[in-house]
Amino acid sequence: MERDDRSFRVALVADGYVNPPPGGVDGIAAAAETGWGVLQLPAEDYPAGVAQRLLAEVAEQAEEFWRHGYDLVLVGQRDGLSEALAQVGLAVPAGIVPPGPAELVDFLSSRPNPAAAFPAGPESSPGPDVTADRR
Repeated sequence: MERDDRSFRVALVADGYVNPPPGGVDGIAAAAETGWGVLQLPAEDYPAGVAQRLLAEVAEQAEEFWRHGYDLVLVGQRDGLSEALAQVGLAVPAGIVPPGPAELVDFLSSRPNPAAAFPAGPESSPGPDVTADRR
């Protein structure tokens, strides 16, 4: 089987890291640099009912990715996320509230290879250098 360009890594990213204030940590840039996909969490100022529905959608998508062996992480925090994830049988994934962009890049880069990236098992992994050779 030939590998494709997917990283099989998805970060659940709080709005403040998708739309950072001036000088804030840009979660999209860090994800792009390290080969991660992003699911944006709803902004904290959304009405509660809207946020709950959006979090339920994010949780369903996260469960689908998890079921297929993707690595999931959380960047930042979002009230209501743990409850939405619990509804689909998931715990809150490993996460970070990064003080700066370097810490976020280090966190994302340090994650182990996800199961979906090497369906033949860990022994089929070409090793950690694979992530450095993204096109």
